[in-house]
Amino acid sequence: MESNTLDRPTIERHLTALRARLGALGALLDAGGEAGVIRTAMGATIAAFDDVQSAVADPREATRVACPFCEARVMPGATLCFSCWRSLAAPARS
Repeated sequence: MESNTLDRPTIERHLTALRARLGALGALLDAGGEAGVIRTAMGATIAAFDDVQSAVADPREATRVACPFCEARVMPGATLCFSCWRSLAAPARS
């Protein structure tokens, strides 16, 4: 099983940016800012969340597929779901 090492400085940088975006959004809301300005700040905040998510995402997760019974993420060749414990069809061999 390969190691999933996370780049801590990158994550901390993204979290700091996210904290700043949330603070700016809170200040706008407290000041009764205009809807367009608040909408722009919300978009920037959501983008900051996306940056954090991409920094902590497990690259192996992208290759996983949904279990047809419980929707848990399993490896493509799995024969058993470790969430609902149902047998999964073995992939067809070519």
